[in-house]
Amino acid sequence: MARTRAMQRRGLTALGGSIMVAALFAWLPVQTAAADLRQGSDVTVGPGETVNDDIYAGAGTISIQGTVNGKVIAGGGTITVSGNVTGDLILGGGTINVTGHVGGSIIAGGGNLTLNGPVAQDIVVTGGRVDIGSGSTIGRDLVIAGGTATVSAPIARRVQMSSGSLTLRNRVGGDVRGRVDHLKLDGAQIAGNLDYTSNNQAQLVNGAHVAGTVTRHTPTDAGPNLGRGLLGWLRGLIGIFALGLLAILLLPRFSTRSIDILRSEPWLSLGIGAAIVVVTPIVAVIAFIVGLLIGGWWLGLLLVPLWILALALGYVVSGFLLGRLIFAQLGWGQYHDAIALLGGLVLLTVLGLIPVLGVLVGLAALVFGTGALALAVSRRARMRPAAA
Repeated sequence: MARTRAMQRRGLTALGGSIMVAALFAWLPVQTAAADLRQGSDVTVGPGETVNDDIYAGAGTISIQGTVNGKVIAGGGTITVSGNVTGDLILGGGTINVTGHVGGSIIAGGGNLTLNGPVAQDIVVTGGRVDIGSGSTIGRDLVIAGGTATVSAPIARRVQMSSGSLTLRNRVGGDVRGRVDHLKLDGAQIAGNLDYTSNNQAQLVNGAHVAGTVTRHTPTDAGPNLGRGLLGWLRGLIGIFALGLLAILLLPRFSTRSIDILRSEPWLSLGIGAAIVVVTPIVAVIAFIVGLLIGGWWLGLLLVPLWILALALGYVVSGFLLGRLIFAQLGWGQYHDAIALLGGLVLLTVLGLIPVLGVLVGLAALVFGTGALALAVSRRARMRPAAA
């Protein structure tokens, strides 16, 4: 009987591991083989250096001073980009400062973001404090979410906002839409419509002008929505806890290995996680389109739910580590892993209810945890051939 149970458990473990491998690494070997992967405490591309490749970087400090003929996907404590990047710039970090020319789009999230260089396409940013200076230009759209944001750069097309406080100081070629607590147009010239949701009237000063219509929506009454919001929060918590419980019961060693990697290599986890979060949907679309032409289109569709599963498991990894760290600080030495998992997930989901900050916390949990999970799968896969 004991032998039968052990065989069943090994079978379930293999199945769970296979699902994770498929979700995380269906595309990763192909992508990383064609990219320059850099890690360590410091990663630097010097002023006279030219990299004719995509760069994936994870480090405490990252500095791009030279030229990168490709994309840069990076996660770190402090990221500075003063050189030229011909492709997209995808960043996650505590402090981000971009003054160089970007030939593609900027997608960034962090505590403090300062952008002051020309961007040929879109800027999609979220942060506690965002400052897009007058030295920057935005060739297409701006999508912005932040606690406090100031945009002095001209914007060729539209603005989509979700901010605590947003100040626009230059020309916008299209509409400005979204939710904001305090909106100030300081000399801004809006060529399209202004359509916003806020408890406060927008301020138009220093000759600010809206060429189209101005429509303000008042947030709906929070009373009836409060109960539905709490019920939705509870359902979400139960669902993610159930997934995490399956992971730590069926794959206890793998779960522990993942949180150990996240604790010891957070910046590398951030860089790998950011790559998975951003690149996987793009690969799924390409696989679907190519599959329609040569067959196998269903592989592109299959990759999307596996990607969602991987992100959910990454969130679980972050919650599991957070719970263990909390219990360690409290001096609790005897507890089941399920209790630590529940404690960490409760804290993450409660923080997720906070406007703006909640989005940042949830995104960080997804990216860090998914990266650690990917590293655990990758290292496990390399160990098996060596053992054989």
